[in-house]
Amino acid sequence: MISRRVAAVLGAMVGLVLLASCTSPPDQFDRAGAERYGLQGSMLGDALDKPDVVFTDTEGQPYDLRTETASELTLVFFGYTSCPDVCPIHLDRISSAFERAQLEGGVPNMVFVGVDTARDTPEQLRTYLDRFDDRFVGLTATPEEIDRAMAQLQLPGAVIPDDTSGNYTVGHPSQVVVFTPDDKAHIVYPFGATEQVWVEDLPQLETIEWESIT
Repeated sequence: MISRRVAAVLGAMVGLVLLASCTSPPDQFDRAGAERYGLQGSMLGDALDKPDVVFTDTEGQPYDLRTETASELTLVFFGYTSCPDVCPIHLDRISSAFERAQLEGGVPNMVFVGVDTARDTPEQLRTYLDRFDDRFVGLTATPEEIDRAMAQLQLPGAVIPDDTSGNYTVGHPSQVVVFTPDDKAHIVYPFGATEQVWVEDLPQLETIEWESIT
């Protein structure tokens, strides 16, 4: 697992490299709406379904996101294993939060979709994710299917340079999309969400009744 010191160093780098390594969707999120639920993420305008894409997991087996994570708290993040900043910081904080959060239903699903398909092979995804938490799920698919999944979540597609002969950065969404046990995404967590934010919000996300608040 990546150390706190490494995470702090990576965090200091973000201001220099963030624009090159990640992209953000239009301003479609509502912080005030999340606060009404006592949450610290950003509400989506409308709840979203899980993508109807069958991915491939790190064992080379089909992984239907809707079936495999049905009725379970599930975090989904689209990144890449060579990411210098956003991905490792998100994954490190979430892994640590999983250990600290007081959860009734066990550890949530953390699903990482590798958008850099040339380098994010199933084997590389497994090696990378094991650095953080061996319970994390790594998925891949064709670039077209990955872009379709992101589009269904109203996220921008991956931006991969034409010249991939060397060490290159990839544009990808910087938000973690959260599917609560109703199998809907009501809320996302932007880059910058701290470990403590996850510790405090995860127990609420596994039990929240969205319709109960007006």
